[in-house]
Amino acid sequence: MAITSAEIHNQSFSIDRKGYDVDEVDVFLEHVADEIDALNEQIASLQGQVSDDAFAGFDRPAVIEEEEPAQPEPTPAPAAPAIDESVLAEKDARIAELERQLEAKKADDNAIAQALIIAQRSADEILANAKADAAATIKDAEDEADRILDKAENDRQKVMDAIKKLEEDREEAREEYRDLLSDYITDATRKLAEIGEKAPSASLISGGQHGRYATHVEAPAKPSESAAMTAPQAPLAIDGSDAYDSKPAPVVEPVAPAAGATVAAAPIAAGIEKDFSGYGDAADDFEIDDLD
Repeated sequence: MAITSAEIHNQSFSIDRKGYDVDEVDVFLEHVADEIDALNEQIASLQGQVSDDAFAGFDRPAVIEEEEPAQPEPTPAPAAPAIDESVLAEKDARIAELERQLEAKKADDNAIAQALIIAQRSADEILANAKADAAATIKDAEDEADRILDKAENDRQKVMDAIKKLEEDREEAREEYRDLLSDYITDATRKLAEIGEKAPSASLISGGQHGRYATHVEAPAKPSESAAMTAPQAPLAIDGSDAYDSKPAPVVEPVAPAAGATVAAAPIAAGIEKDFSGYGDAADDFEIDDLD
């Protein structure tokens, strides 16, 4: 089907950033449309000329001549001159030229149609490739985002697991320390009770209704004069005076207990020394409530 100049003018293409230049395509289509219009006008003019030359004389009405009575045969007139061969040859040449131009026009129309088809296919291919590239880019971006999110979630889970493990270790250490301290206090209390049971009771030593169990302790003897002489003296200063005071240090003489008085015996240290080094050192301000 032949293409017209109006179809060329009205033809539109989708715009793509990788396609042909829009202005150049429009200029080319306008030029092609103008050429087609000129060829159509020329073909119409030539076809009109051919029609006029071919059918010249047919527009005059035919005249029917009435039969006349037979006449004696006239003398034969000379034959009419033949049609000029050059005129016929010129007409045939013009017809052939018009046919050639018509075929060329058809070929041009086909070439233009093929160019339009190729341009449309190229535009469709470029658009399809652009869409495919965009889809691949979006897919890669989504995959990368998913990978980053998965890695972040895994890292967060590892941190949470580490925090939970530290909390469990802290609670376990706290329980172990609480048990160890409780055992230490229990054992220390028990050993102190055992030491108290082995020491003489104050009620058995003091007087009163249980005086029969009291132990009589002799009062210490009065210190001799030699002991008083050997009592420590205040140090002398460098200039010969006393370093602390010029008066001699007082001598305290022991007072003898009254007759019949009972003196409490001094506590006797246990013969077994207890070893608490395995329980560690407890702070001076430690309290049981701190374990909570």
